[in-house]
Order: sequence, then structure tokens, then C-alpha cells
Amino acid sequence: MRTEPTIDLPALRMRNQPVRAVPTGRDPDEPAAFSPPRQLPADIPDFTGHRPVLAELDAAARTPAAGGRVVVVNGMPGVGKTTLVLHWAHRHRDRFPDGQLYLNADAYGPTLPVSPEDALGRFLRALGVPADRVPTGGEQRRERFTQLLAGRQMLIILDNVRNSDQVRPLLPAAEGCVTVVTSRNRLMSLTIRQGIRSITVPPLPDDDRRTLLSRVIGTDRAGGEPGPVETLAQFSDGLPLALRIMGEQITARPRASIADLVDELWGRLLDFPEDDEEDVRLSTVFAWSYNELDPPASRLFRLLGLHPGRNVSPAAAAALVGIEPRQAERLLDALAKRHLVNHDTARRYQLHDLLRRYAAHRAEQDEPAECRRAALRRLLDWYLLSAVDAARVLTPHRRRVPDLPIGEKVEPLRFDSDGEAQRWCEAERANLAAVVRAAADQGFHRHAWQIPGAVHEAFGRYGRQDDVLVMHQIALTAAEADGHRIGQIGTLNNLGGTYFVLHDYHRAASAFQAGLQLAQEIGTGGPIDVCSHNLANVYLKTGEVRTAIGIFERVLAGCRESTNLLGQAATLHRLGDAHQQLRRYDRAAACYEEALAIREDLGTWRDQAMTHERLAALWLDTGRPEEALRRCELALAIQARGRDDTTRCDILITAADAERVLGRHAAALERASAAIALSTAIADSRRRAAGLAVLADTFRARGDRKAAYDYCLQALAIIGELTGPNVDPVLDRLLRIENAVTPEPPAQRINSTALRAATSTGSQTGAYGGA
Repeated sequence: MRTEPTIDLPALRMRNQPVRAVPTGRDPDEPAAFSPPRQLPADIPDFTGHRPVLAELDAAARTPAAGGRVVVVNGMPGVGKTTLVLHWAHRHRDRFPDGQLYLNADAYGPTLPVSPEDALGRFLRALGVPADRVPTGGEQRRERFTQLLAGRQMLIILDNVRNSDQVRPLLPAAEGCVTVVTSRNRLMSLTIRQGIRSITVPPLPDDDRRTLLSRVIGTDRAGGEPGPVETLAQFSDGLPLALRIMGEQITARPRASIADLVDELWGRLLDFPEDDEEDVRLSTVFAWSYNELDPPASRLFRLLGLHPGRNVSPAAAAALVGIEPRQAERLLDALAKRHLVNHDTARRYQLHDLLRRYAAHRAEQDEPAECRRAALRRLLDWYLLSAVDAARVLTPHRRRVPDLPIGEKVEPLRFDSDGEAQRWCEAERANLAAVVRAAADQGFHRHAWQIPGAVHEAFGRYGRQDDVLVMHQIALTAAEADGHRIGQIGTLNNLGGTYFVLHDYHRAASAFQAGLQLAQEIGTGGPIDVCSHNLANVYLKTGEVRTAIGIFERVLAGCRESTNLLGQAATLHRLGDAHQQLRRYDRAAACYEEALAIREDLGTWRDQAMTHERLAALWLDTGRPEEALRRCELALAIQARGRDDTTRCDILITAADAERVLGRHAAALERASAAIALSTAIADSRRRAAGLAVLADTFRARGDRKAAYDYCLQALAIIGELTGPNVDPVLDRLLRIENAVTPEPPAQRINSTALRAATSTGSQTGAYGGA
């Protein structure tokens, strides 16, 4: 067929290319004129936050790529993906002179998702192709779309996409175009197969939450009630949708105080606004994602609403549902792709609070009560039996928690090393505290005291003890409700032990005495010896050393009669402490050495490190710093097998002091500083004061009087808030240092008599009368 030459229309000319010849007869499908489409929905005037994400989107959109630049922006429901992308697009409209295309793919709305063929037809019409000339086939529409975008600089936003298959046919090949895709899923196929960059939108941080809420309700009104505004900002979990829903409810009631609305807003957050605005209710938004799940994934999601902890491992999720851990991990990954859960770490997952509430609501609606209770029982069994196995590895010679469940429907973890068991305890610490509370609240009383009993030794080795104290308080009430006498005795000893670590010796003694009374009622020797030993420890710490020695000797005789080697070693160690306090150094050394020999035979590494440290302190007191340092090095080498912050702190303090005596001031300062940092981490003021005393003494020995004085004052301020004779040696040392280095006249020095009165025990020991 013969055609006549003609010239290309300027509106259709490829940018930066010469005029080209085309057939004489104009293609009937070619638009007669090109009007750049401007399809962007409106920006919002009060957009807040996400500056790092905007910067990352800027960088991704500028990165040259063959076949166009494509970025996937993903995130959980309500986190503001669409708002963010539209805000970014409006900021950069001048970069796209040939227009902007926008598609809401409706992947998670009440209507059917937009098919790729339908989307391409909409785009072609927006680009000027007459409706009756839009190709009917998907492939033909794709080819036409590619042809029309060639050489143009356009922005295409594909919003609310379900999966890679829905978006792949819509990606232009033109190098001058930028495509931004938003989805609740990560669209891994695009990322893996085509190297497309993916950006996750996180919840808003605290400052941005407050700012956005204040903008919605008005800065004047928000500024008048900063406390309630902060509370509501935290309720939102950083979701802009939640903040806007709450803000609109507040603005609708201008005469009410924000404080009066806080409880109501939290209670009804998942239900606002009214039914005629169904598409923006959080429960509906979440339901769109939930309803897309297959039955196994949807059941896991709603049962996760029963998990009381902050995150969940695949193994715990498997126990909750009653499936294999590998299957649970696959389902968790499926939920993560839809942002119904987030990756907390590489192998742990987390639900945001609002999604947790929604999941719990779905569980209540979709799971029978007996199924929910069975799921929680499986979870509790898994945590308990896993904790028991961790204790088996960490403290192999300790008595196990009695009357454990069989746990036939769960697969608890098994640990092969101290480090593995300790890492699990650390990772699950917050969860275990939450699980104990949930067990007590739901009437699983035995689990509520058995779990704290299993993890007591592990948790006592590191970190603050506040959470351990709360766990044991809950456990005691649960053991009483369970009517389990041995459980009550064990819990009372653990509770007293925690008070003891916190230097609250009065409450420690009360717990030990209560446990002793129960043990005497039962009449079994083992619990009586344990309670008596622990009570003697309190006497030792509160200055009644001879009373403590009498009890320890009776307990030692009982342990020898029953061949209780662990009890013998523990009692000999404490007898060494008692004799050392009385300056009976030979007897103290003999007790320590006998205790160490038993502990070496038993292989209890933590106990060995403790005894080496006490021997080091004894040799330091008796003028043998080299031997003291050698013992400290042995203790540190043994202690490196696992985590035990309190023992490590003691070793570092003694080692620093030995280095000071030997004139190795740099090493002394380094180790004392490490001990102070560790004492701060475990919130142990007495150990912190002891570390500061060594630090001050070392600076004094170096001739740096100012530094010595400053650290001395820090330690004296701490000592002034402590009580008990066990602080006296530290106080005496600090007062000597203060006397040697103070720059002020004597009249301005700290009143040592007043300070001693403040740190004395007074009549505290009278509370232990009759023990």
C-alpha cells in the first residue's frame, strides 16, 4: 500500500529526538492533541513527619534505571502510605511536565480490585486515546501504553496494590518516567526478580505524633492540655489514620476537655467514625487485609491477639495454634507481607497495639471460648517447658519446678549450651513477665507460679530486678490460689531472694520467715534448710554475723547428713563471708576453698566465679594483691561462659582495686569504669558506690585530687541514700578519701557523723526477732 509522507505533530514529538516521517494517513488511534494528565488527588495541608522516608523516596526516584524508575512503598494499614506518596508527588510535580497518572487499585477495599487490563484502559483514556479506540486485549493495551509514554517525563502512582501480578503490566519501560507503587504487601517478586527498590513506611515517632494531633485539633487547644494529648498520641501507635480519627472526634466536641475524652476515645478507637463513613473506620481498614488471608493465616492472626507479649517467635506462634514451627513461620511471613505483623528482629514478629486489639476482637468473634482457652494453655505450656529446659542447662544442679504439665500438644525448645539458653531468656524476658500476668488473670494459677520459678536463676543474673519482683509477687498469689505448698515455699524464697538482691533486707527476711514457717509445717528437711540458709544471709548482711554463723553451721550439718553437695558449697561460701567480716581470715579462706572444691566437682561455673571473687577480696584485704588479681582473672575467665552481671560487677571492682594497689592506675580506672557502667545497667547503687570509691582512690593515688574529690562526692551522695552495715566499709573508705583530697576547709566537709547516722540500720533488726 502506497503512503504519502507527512510531518510529525509537535505535540507527539519524542523529546530530544529529530522530526521523523510517519505514514500519510494519521493512525486513527493516535490522539489528535496531547494534554498532560493531572490526576493527582489533593495534597493535605497538615502533612506531618516521615522526613527520612521522603528523602529515601527522593533518592530512589532519581536513581537511573533501564526501563524506568520504579519504587514500591509498603507499610501496615493506616500508617499513611498514600498520604506520604501524594505529598511527595505534589512537591515534585515540576519534575514531570508531561503529567501525572494516578490509579487506586482497590486491592483491599469493599469492591473488586482493579484488573491490569482495566487499569491500562483508564491510563490510555487519560493519555487522550478515545474510548472507542482503546484496544480490547490486555497485551495490546500494554503495547499502546508503552508507545505513548516513550520519551515522556511522567509520574505514575499505583496506589493500594495487592500483589506483583496486579502491578507488573502497568510498569512503563520509558526511562523518563517514575512509577511509585503503594501496597500493604512487600511485593517481593518485584524486588527479587526485577531489582525494584522497596521502602517501608514506619509508624510516626513520638514528636510527630504529637505534632499531627495538635494540628488536627488546633495548636491552642492542644497546648492547653499537653498531658492528655501525649496520652492520645501514644494510643495511636504512630498511625496517622488513628491520630486523625481521634482528632476529628475531639474537634467535634469543642466544649469538652481533652482529658475527659481520653478513655472514651481509647475504648471506641476501632469503631470511629460512624457507619456512614465505613471506608475510614480502622476496623474496616484492617478487615480488608484480614479477609484476604487464607484460613490458616487468618486463624494464626486472630490467635496472635491472645499472645500477651511484645513479640512472638515462630515456635511460640506454633504452640499457640497447635502446628509445626516451620508452618508457623511461613504463615507469619505471609502476615508480614500484608503488614498485619512486622518483623521485630530477623526471627521474631510483632503486632502493633491496634492490630493486636483487632486480632483479639476477631478471635473473640471467630473462635469458640474453649478454643481460645486451649490456645492459651498451649502457649503457657510452651513457655513453661522451654523455660524449664533453659534452667536445666543454666543451673543443672538446682531443683526443678515440681508438677510440670506433660505438654503433649506443644514442642518446647531444647537448648544445647549456656549461651543459647541465656540468649533465649534475654529475648523472652519481657514476654515471660507478660505471660505470667496473663496466666494469673485467666486462672492458670499453676503456670503463673511455675514460670517465675523456672526463670528465677537466669533473670537474677542480669538487668534490673523490678520485673522479676513483680513476677514473684504475682506468683505468690497464684501459688496460694493453687493451694500448692511447695510452690508457695519456693516462690517465697524466690521473692525473698529478689528483695535481697535489691538490698531490701527487711522484706527479704519477711518472705524467708514465711517460707520457713510453711516448711516447718510440712516437716521436710530440704525446704527448711533452704529457708534457714536464706534467712541467715539476711542476718549476715544486716550485721548480726554471729547469729548468721550459728544458723549456717546448723544448715551445713543438715546438708552433710543428707549429702546435699550444692547446699554444702553454698553454706560454706556464706560461712567464708561471715568469718571474713569478723577478720577471721584463715577460717574464711578454709571455708571458701572447701566450697570451691565442691563447686569445681559439680561443675557450677557461676558459683565458682563467685567464690574466686571472694577469695580475691580476702587476699586483697590481707595484703596479697597479686594473688587477688590472679583470682579475679580466673573468675572472669570462668564467668565469660555465660552472663552474670552482678558477679561480673563484683569481680571488676575487686580487680580494679588490686590494680590500684599494684600501681597499675590505667588498668584500675578502666576496670572500675566498666564496673560502674555495669552497676548502672543493673540499677545497683551499692555496687555503683563501691566502684566510684575505687575510681576516686585511684585518682587520688595518681595525684589528681580534683577528679578524686568529684568521684568521692558522687559516691557519698549515693551512700547517703543506702542503709545497713554492709555499706559501712564503703562509707569508711570514702570518708578517708574525702579527708585526703577535699579542697574546702574542714568546716565545709561532709559531716561524717551525720552520714553514719543516716546509713545505720537503727532498730531494723528488731523486725527479725524470734527468727
